[in-house]
Amino acid sequence: MDTYTYSYRTDSSNEPIGRVQATGLFEARRKIAYIKRLDVDYVDILFKIKKIDDHGKQNRKDSR
Repeated sequence: MDTYTYSYRTDSSNEPIGRVQATGLFEARRKIAYIKRLDVDYVDILFKIKKIDDHGKQNRKDSR
């Protein structure tokens, strides 16, 4: 499973407001829609979804 973050489209800083684990982008969209209680079509309108690569995870405190 991959990790996806999402942020508001209108936010110029692109600060992630949440993250989900999913096998693909479509599943990530469905999970975000479920979390935010929205229709899946509104997820694309309101949020930017990005896949986190392994390099992004290395900045965590527990990785060595």
